[in-house]
Amino acid sequence: MEPKSDKEFQAIEQIKAICHRIVKEMMPLQPAIGQLQQPEIRQSLYETVYQLTGQLEAVKKQVIRYEKGDDNQIL
Repeated sequence: MEPKSDKEFQAIEQIKAICHRIVKEMMPLQPAIGQLQQPEIRQSLYETVYQLTGQLEAVKKQVIRYEKGDDNQIL
């Protein structure tokens, strides 16, 4: 494995920061969804937000693995 360039390190930090911002922006979704009257819609939205959160976590984990040099293991 080749050493990572400064450009790669900057990209890694940018990806992690963006994921963090997205997760932070998503926090108010849960209480807002809870205010909706239709249980089916609430449940569907909760599930979708949960899946989105899981996908963001997968992105972060993969980037961290790449950063640490364990880029052979794709999630």
